[in-house]
Amino acid sequence: MRTAFTIGLLVFVSAVGVSVHAKEAPARAEATLWNGRDKAREVWAMAKEYFDASEQRRAEIRAFLDGLGEITLKDVKKHAKKLLKYAYAAGSRLVKKKGKTFTHGGLTGKLHIAGAKKKKPLFIALHGGGQDVGDGASAMQKWSLAAGTCTVIAPTAPELRGSAWNQPDIEQWVLALIEAAKRTWNCDTNRIYVAGHSMGGYGTWSLGCRHADRFAALAPCQGGLFVTRGSGGMDLAPGHLPNLLNTPIRFFNSTDDKQVSYKSAHAADKILAKMKADGYPYEWIYEEYNDIGHGLPPKGLSPIVKWMMAKKRDPHPKHVVWEPSRPHKRRFAWIGKPEGTGRIEGRIEDTIVTLTGSTSGAVVYAAPELFDLEKPVTVRVGDDEVFHGRVPLRLSVLLHTIAETRDPKQYYCGTIEVAPR
Repeated sequence: MRTAFTIGLLVFVSAVGVSVHAKEAPARAEATLWNGRDKAREVWAMAKEYFDASEQRRAEIRAFLDGLGEITLKDVKKHAKKLLKYAYAAGSRLVKKKGKTFTHGGLTGKLHIAGAKKKKPLFIALHGGGQDVGDGASAMQKWSLAAGTCTVIAPTAPELRGSAWNQPDIEQWVLALIEAAKRTWNCDTNRIYVAGHSMGGYGTWSLGCRHADRFAALAPCQGGLFVTRGSGGMDLAPGHLPNLLNTPIRFFNSTDDKQVSYKSAHAADKILAKMKADGYPYEWIYEEYNDIGHGLPPKGLSPIVKWMMAKKRDPHPKHVVWEPSRPHKRRFAWIGKPEGTGRIEGRIEDTIVTLTGSTSGAVVYAAPELFDLEKPVTVRVGDDEVFHGRVPLRLSVLLHTIAETRDPKQYYCGTIEVAPR
């Protein structure tokens, strides 16, 4: 059965991804966008406004730009450079002095920062602890050896709840902190790392897996994944392991740990091995000890940091697996899902995109690094061809994706949407 297909920009009107579809794009003619000096000023003034605008205003700007016509492929990088300049100028930066704090979403946490320099990798170190316990200073002490290579930020959780780093609002606080660090030091976005011990290990599993498309490598130490228990025994929480297809992870636990059970990490090792045996190229190292309690390995954390520093993110992988689990995470690399959950897999070969799994309402984001946008693109859902043709290139898509993550290595200029079924 052929699936109905709509081409156009998704106009997101709420944080949970409610969307409307733009009309089919007119013929590619950028002259429509820049018809006169005053119109060009208006376009770029609205683009600049976008980064500090409300969601409602952003939707209005996207709709306005969407109605002006298309941009040309040769101008994508030029326009992206200008939009990234606006993106880095907008929003908060981190204060480079003692008593550093960061505030976002009504939450404020203290920051410990080491090795801060421009255009270096960024290393986020999450502390351990629990209810009313925890301090970024302890994480900085453990992971400061990365400061010779990276800008290291060890935040203190803005609220010391149990499993603080796994809470959705604190997760968003950490993501906003990363965005602020990018604006402050122009960090290498293909080399952003997350690591943590104990509660910080739990947080690394949660944050790192849910947003694996942003990170080069992860190191959750003496932590674990949350589990669900049913008649069949222990199951790991969804939205984690499948997402690691392009993100290496190294983790360790000890069977004699009295504070954190090793069992979920042990199960994760087995699941990753099973997925690799099925032909999926996951990369991980699991070290299971039986005599270090809740402490560090005999050789400390240096081998882990060295391993992490050798990893670099591929910002445009041709094979993506995503299991959505957070309402605020509606795009993973080049696959979008405005609403709903369920595992989705996407592969790109030449100009053919194949989607399988939970594909209803999925969006394919287009970039010249993924396929030749001068050629027709084919999208298949399973064995059904649902689209074949030219992908309209839009300034509004470029603006929207740059505003999402301010990532000069990963942005998109067009979308193809699979109609909900």
